[in-house]
Amino acid sequence: MQNLLIVDDEQALRNGLAHYLSQLATPFDVIDMAANGQQALAYFEHHSVAAALIDINLGDLNGLDLIELINQRSPQTLIVIISGYDDFDFARRAVKLNVLDYLLKPIPRSDLQKLMQTFKTQLTPTVTVRTASTTNLAQSGQAYIEAHYSDHNLSLAQAAQRLFVSETHLSKQLKQNCGQTFSEYLIDYRMTKAQELLRNPSLQYSVGEIAHKVGYEDAHYFSRVFRKKVGVSPLQYRQVN
Repeated sequence: MQNLLIVDDEQALRNGLAHYLSQLATPFDVIDMAANGQQALAYFEHHSVAAALIDINLGDLNGLDLIELINQRSPQTLIVIISGYDDFDFARRAVKLNVLDYLLKPIPRSDLQKLMQTFKTQLTPTVTVRTASTTNLAQSGQAYIEAHYSDHNLSLAQAAQRLFVSETHLSKQLKQNCGQTFSEYLIDYRMTKAQELLRNPSLQYSVGEIAHKVGYEDAHYFSRVFRKKVGVSPLQYRQVN
């Protein structure tokens, strides 16, 4: 099934586009709408989207930022920007995001007809495989952990919020693509960074300092986790390395 998603915070424009496109011969089985970036991202979590028409100025999220997130999770989706602004900087960034087209409002019907023909030539009737998008989300989750592992308050909820996905969806994709839960990957990465610090003879941080640097407020708890994962205490590890 081929889905087209219209993302625009103007209800009249959304409805008008959807109504007009439903009267054309299009390659889409379903034409759906989202009123803002959050709704669009939620839609992508549960549907395979063949193409999307996205306004640049959304109420809660910049349209170009939304496109970057969609490119990470659903790189096969064809993106067309719809905007009321003929702005060179927007257009230049849109080119870098590999959007299919950039249409200015009000959009002439002839342009919409041409766009549907373009979609027909770009899309195939084969079922879209979402492996690439889920892999990208898992990689984004790993990258977020690696960038924020020293934060004592780092959590699955925080990462999911920053990546605009649900906790359940992020956790599921990490487990499927990385073989570890969020917590397991976080602990392993923290222990890896702790070992790097302990092996560096020029640093000589105390165990408490290392615990703090890798995201633990309690040095005793850090030492227990380290011994469980590595097999020796942090001080013993330093002595033999």
